[in-house]
Amino acid sequence: MLRRDLLISVGPGEWRAAWLEDGVAAELHVERGDTRQAGSIHLGRVVRLAPGLDAALVDIGDERPGFLPVRPAAATDLNEGARVVVQVRREARRGKGALLSVRLVPRAGEGDLPRLAELAARLDPPAQLDPAPGFAAALALRLPAEPEHILADDPAVLRELRDAFPATDIAHRTIDEYPVDLDALFDAASAPTLALAGGGSLHIEETRAAVLIDVDTGTPEAVSAARAALAVNLAAAAAIARQLRLRQLGGGIVVDFVGLDRSRPRERVRQAMAAALKGDPAEPQVLGWTRLGHLEVVRPRRGRSLSDAMLEPHGGGKNAVALAFEALRALHREARAQPAANWRLAVSPAVAAALHGPAAAGLRALETRLGRKVALAVEGPRDAHPFDIAAL
Repeated sequence: MLRRDLLISVGPGEWRAAWLEDGVAAELHVERGDTRQAGSIHLGRVVRLAPGLDAALVDIGDERPGFLPVRPAAATDLNEGARVVVQVRREARRGKGALLSVRLVPRAGEGDLPRLAELAARLDPPAQLDPAPGFAAALALRLPAEPEHILADDPAVLRELRDAFPATDIAHRTIDEYPVDLDALFDAASAPTLALAGGGSLHIEETRAAVLIDVDTGTPEAVSAARAALAVNLAAAAAIARQLRLRQLGGGIVVDFVGLDRSRPRERVRQAMAAALKGDPAEPQVLGWTRLGHLEVVRPRRGRSLSDAMLEPHGGGKNAVALAFEALRALHREARAQPAANWRLAVSPAVAAALHGPAAAGLRALETRLGRKVALAVEGPRDAHPFDIAAL
């Protein structure tokens, strides 16, 4: 049986977590309380009916209304402004609202429906009904199973974690005591290129339509081109399966393996890909080879990908929100070493906008913890160093 561990790095307004199976990182998660997780149940309000799409747009507190498919016969029960209890089936992502359903599957089972109905009657939409709001409960919805052990680097969150994971062994450790380097894991999983053991590399690009992966052999020596291609492709199949889960990639996935002209090596690569995906709880499927020689995979998408939370679209590096939380995390570390100091945080205009927008709650949480305001200074474009921290 797999040993399942969860490592959590707590920052102001952001938790970063690594899910480990037998000591190896299998999934990475970022929780900021800014999206409604798949599986959560909400009291929403219909903001618009879209008869041409057989759907209603429902405000559940996300930046964009959620998309609720509605059969024409049932549409007469809804009207703009109506209250409706819905469950998130797929989280919102760039440019798309959450996919919703009125068929509820509560975590505690059907017996929990009366409690949720009673709670909904007392609240005004939008409101989250289940689980109760909180980073630990939100993170619990994202995980593939109950962890056996949780380590958190902030003792202040232990009680919240014990409420969300009552059967789990939970302990405080400094991040230096963790068995893996979380910063290195997140940086590697955010990179567009990954080196393969034994040579070669993967190039991963997310587009609106699909995830595109290109396999490169590099410059092999002392072996034939065909043998080198097959060896790299087999290594790439295992690496791709791990990266899909680690980065939370989903939807259509198209892999351009190194050229395979014959059916026998193609079948070996297809079988290797299918075998490597077997342990994934999302249950991805290998669809087969296209006429252009690409291998198609589909992996059901429930949550947002790591890049949605961390990166600019189309490989543009870390986004302003991620940099804002990175700055708060770095300032928090500095403040622990000099608890009596006042602090100045100099940031680029984009990061400043994030600190006044999506990361504002994180900034307030840090100031509450420090017991003093942080002096924000906005400076010109800072591509190389998007923030600077100074004690005053």
